[in-house]
Amino acid sequence: MAKVKSSHVSTDVEAVLRAARQQYRCDCQQMLSLAEQALQLALADDVASLAHATLLQGQATLILSGAQTALPILRKALSQAKVIAANPLVAESWIGIANALQSLGQHHAAFLAYLDALQAAMQDNSYMLYAQAYLGMGNLYVQHSEHSKALHYLALAREWADASEDQDLRCKTRLHLSATLLSLRQFPLAYAVLQEAQSQLILPLRRDWQAEIYNYLGLIHVEQGESAQALDCLQMACQINIQAGFFWGQTVNLLGLGKLSFRLDQPESALTYLRQALNLADEFKDIHLLQDIHYQLSLIYEAQGDDVSAMQHHIAYHDHYMQLQKLKDSSQFRATDQRRLQNVEMKLKLLSSELEVNQLKQQRDQEVGRLRALESAVYHDSLTGVYNRRALDERLPDLLRLTQEEQGNLLAIMIDFDHFKQINDLFSHHIGDMVLRTACDVLSQLTRENDMLARYGGEEFVLIVHHIDTAIANKIAERMRQKIEQFNWSELQIGLQVSISLGGAVWQYGESATELLARADKALYAAKHSGRNCVRFARIGGHA
Repeated sequence: MAKVKSSHVSTDVEAVLRAARQQYRCDCQQMLSLAEQALQLALADDVASLAHATLLQGQATLILSGAQTALPILRKALSQAKVIAANPLVAESWIGIANALQSLGQHHAAFLAYLDALQAAMQDNSYMLYAQAYLGMGNLYVQHSEHSKALHYLALAREWADASEDQDLRCKTRLHLSATLLSLRQFPLAYAVLQEAQSQLILPLRRDWQAEIYNYLGLIHVEQGESAQALDCLQMACQINIQAGFFWGQTVNLLGLGKLSFRLDQPESALTYLRQALNLADEFKDIHLLQDIHYQLSLIYEAQGDDVSAMQHHIAYHDHYMQLQKLKDSSQFRATDQRRLQNVEMKLKLLSSELEVNQLKQQRDQEVGRLRALESAVYHDSLTGVYNRRALDERLPDLLRLTQEEQGNLLAIMIDFDHFKQINDLFSHHIGDMVLRTACDVLSQLTRENDMLARYGGEEFVLIVHHIDTAIANKIAERMRQKIEQFNWSELQIGLQVSISLGGAVWQYGESATELLARADKALYAAKHSGRNCVRFARIGGHA
C-alpha cells in the first residue's frame, strides 16, 4: 500500500509542478500557491520534486516580494538541485539567483552567477538556458552603459533563443536587443528587430511587451522627426500600461512623451508628463529613470528662465549620476572572470557551430526537397505525371549531342490517341482525362529507366529511346499499341474503347531535334491514314 501511495503522490507532484510552470508568465501569485502545494505533496526523499518546487517558489517570490526574500529560497533550490546533479535545475537556480543579485545592484556577484548558469547549462546543452544567461549578462552591461558589449551578449541570447522552441523567449530577447540598438542609435536595425519581436508576441498574455514595442517605435519616430507617429505610438503604449497597471512602463512612456513635447515646443505639456513620471519613479527608485527625468526637467526649466528649478533638478540629476558611478565602480568585472567567460564562450561556440551545421544540413535537405518539387512542377505534366513539352524541348537536344559523341542511335516515337475528341464528346472531358492518365501509367510500365515519355500536346505524346535498334523499337511500339487496345477500359466507363497510333523515326547524323520530331510526326500521320491503331516507322530519306 505504501508503494501505491508514494507513486500516487509523485504523480500529483508532477502535475502540480507542470501547472505551476504554466502560470509563471501570467499569474505569479497562482504559481507561488501551486509551488507551495507541490512542496507539501513532495516526499522527503523525492529531492528532484523538492528542488523543482523550491525553484518555482523562489522565482515567484522574486517577482512578488523582491530579491531579499527570494534569494534564500533560490539558494536552497540550488543546493537541492546540486545534490542530485540535476543540471538544468542547477542552471535555472543560478539564473534566478543572478536576477535577484542584479536587482539588488550586486552586479559582479550576478555576473559570476550567470557564468555558473552557463557552465551548468552546458552539461545538458540547453539552448533556452544559454539564452537566459546571455540575456542577463547583456542587461548587466546595459546597466553599466557599456552598450557595445551588451549588444554582443544580447545578440547571442537571440541566437540561442531562436534555436529553442520558446516563442516567448524569442520575443523577449528581441525586445532587449532592440533597446540596446536604440541606445547605439542603430535605428533601422532596431526597427527591424522590433518587427521580429512583434511577430513573436503572445497576446493578450504579453500586453506589457506590446506596450514596450510601441514605446520603442515611438522613440525611433522621434529620432526620425516623425512627430505624429511618435505621439501615436507613445500614447498607445501609455494607455496599455495604465489599463494594466504597469507603473514602470507608464513611467517610461511619460518620460518619452515629455521629451517629445519639449521637442515640439510644448513646455507645459512636457512638464506635466515629466512630473507624473517623477512621481511614479520615486515609488520604485529606479536610478536610471530618475536621473533621466531630472535631466529633462532641468533642460525645460532652463529654457523657461527658471534657474532655481533648473539647478534643483540638475543637482538631483548629478546625485543619481554619482550613485550609478559608485555602483559601476563597485561592480567592475574582473579580468579573471572575463577569462573564465571567454573559456565558456569558446565551448559554446563549438556547440553553436555544431548547431549551425545541423541547421544547415536540415535547410539543405529542405531545399533539395523544394527543388525536387519545383522540378516536378516545372518539367512534369500535371495531369499524367509524365514529362511535359518544356522538358522535352530542353532535354532532347542534349540527348542528341550525347548520341552523336557516343556514335550511338536514338529514336523518337510519336503516340496519338485515336478519335480522342469523340471520347470527350461521348463520355465527358473528365473521362478523357482519366483515359490519358491511365494510358500513361500503362505506357510508362513498358519504358526503361533512361527512356523519356513526354506529353507533346493535347492527346499527343512522344517516347525517346536510345541504345536500341529499329527492330526492337518497333516491337516496343507494337507492344504499347496492343496493351492500350487490350486494356479493360470498361472499368472506367461502360462502352469505352481506346486505341493509339504510333509513328517512329530513327535519328540521322546531324539532324536537329525539330527535324527528328517532324519525321516521326509524318510517320504518325501515315499510321493515321492506314486506318489508325497501328505502327509506322519513317524510312531513311523521310517517307514512312
